[in-house]
Amino acid sequence: MELTPTLILNFVLLIFPPAALVLVFRQWMTRHIRWTVALTALCDLLLFWDELFYYESVWLFTVLLLIQLAATGAAAFRIYHNHQRKD
Repeated sequence: MELTPTLILNFVLLIFPPAALVLVFRQWMTRHIRWTVALTALCDLLLFWDELFYYESVWLFTVLLLIQLAATGAAAFRIYHNHQRKD
């Protein structure tokens, strides 16, 4: 498989927004970190609108987005419960 600029851009767009959201919420709004999963889903919908409805890539992006949402949810869950234990 060849690494094309589009593939690299999509990889960056799949990794950066959820990581940035989790870090921002962790730093300033830990009580509301559970919202990162919903905000990540909204960002993905906006960023990957074309790929989600293109017939050849819909299943690939659906699987990648579900994995991304699960990872974001797991990170938010862990941070939230660690914050609750400290308080």
